[in-house]
Amino acid sequence: MYEPEWLFPAFRDEIASVLRDSDGRASIIAGGTDLAPRIRSGEDRPGVLVDITRVEELGRLSVGERIDLGATVTHARVASDAALAEAAPVLADACRVVGSPQIRSRGTVGGNAANASPAADAVTALLALDADVVLESTEGPRAVALADFLRGPGQTNAGAGEYLTHVSFARPPRGARGVYLKAGQRNAMAIAIASVAAVYEPEAGRVRIALGSVAPTAVRATGAETLFAEGAPGAVDRDLVVAVAKEATAAASCIDDVRASSVYRTILVRALTERALETICLS
Repeated sequence: MYEPEWLFPAFRDEIASVLRDSDGRASIIAGGTDLAPRIRSGEDRPGVLVDITRVEELGRLSVGERIDLGATVTHARVASDAALAEAAPVLADACRVVGSPQIRSRGTVGGNAANASPAADAVTALLALDADVVLESTEGPRAVALADFLRGPGQTNAGAGEYLTHVSFARPPRGARGVYLKAGQRNAMAIAIASVAAVYEPEAGRVRIALGSVAPTAVRATGAETLFAEGAPGAVDRDLVVAVAKEATAAASCIDDVRASSVYRTILVRALTERALETICLS
């Protein structure tokens, strides 16, 4: 029978020490919404489970000039935090549609990032916010752009003995607007077939667009962002929105799988991007 050792550190340096001394046998667990199913299926069998939920500072959420989310902050907490919803509505939108109420109350934003699923809702929104992640080990902390942290499905650039402590991003400027949209096979508890997160900054005349579930990782549609910036000094109108949405499909590397064809995903990217930009730029 599989019986891992459970550890409950109270401080960050304890976590780093356990990971250093575990010889690769330890896995971090917080909400467990991703790890627990893998353990049940036999896909993952860590010898040591390091439960980080008792480390108080990893559960902090702060909204100021920068917004910081500790690794154990749940999706439900993000979705219900009024200050964060005002500052970064795109992230609140994304966290509201993660799984079921039970999953949102257990699953964490830090875990969403560390799991590196191409379909991760919060990760797609965080990419549109230019977020960084902070990794820590016995050698100390290091900050990494989220875009560089994600390497592929379930793959990150975290080194041996490193774990994610928090996610951070600059508060969008006053007047910025954001939205997260996704399409799934049903209205609730659905993994995204395709998703779009967009943040519009009217004074800067720029938009940031991230796409989920259409490439090996969530990705930024940089070509579409550039096209928007070139057209925005004149006027943001429907023609520009349509052109930018079409360009967004160039960032997708859509695949055929059991949930949708590559052709359908490409159509969804264009439609969702167009709808998102209409919502935040033309409404």
